[in-house]
Amino acid sequence: MNVVMANQPNLLAYLKRELEFEFSNGPVDLRRVRNYVSSPRLFDFYAKGIELPGMIEAGDTYLDRRTMLADRSQKTFALSYADWVQHQPRVEVVGNFAARDSSIMNIQVWPYAPAELDEFQMAIAVALAYTKRELDAESRISSAIDDVISAYGFFTDEF
Repeated sequence: MNVVMANQPNLLAYLKRELEFEFSNGPVDLRRVRNYVSSPRLFDFYAKGIELPGMIEAGDTYLDRRTMLADRSQKTFALSYADWVQHQPRVEVVGNFAARDSSIMNIQVWPYAPAELDEFQMAIAVALAYTKRELDAESRISSAIDDVISAYGFFTDEF
């Protein structure tokens, strides 16, 4: 068994092959995918609103666009580590801010360019970028992830 990243070409076919037995019994628990695909989130930080090349919606913001999940005031975006290194001097990282301050954004740094992922790869990457602590703190996130990945034959009952 190899652990791959979400940008693995033909990721869905890879998972269906690796989890063939599980798929033969119906939808597969997304927790099993954590054994085959790594989280893309290297680190994250809050920053004063800035648009950077290669930055796309991730986390709650991604899920909010596709489900009934209500996003927080701080939108979440992902960008590649290479883009982060290139643009870091332009970014104003912040530590403290008001809960409703929508000028602040959460930026996740991933090892690859999130904009290059197909829809399935992005759905898996977003799902796996959540930590157990984040999922435990807000049960609606698991439900929103389930809404996005159920079309691919996965479920998140205890994700």
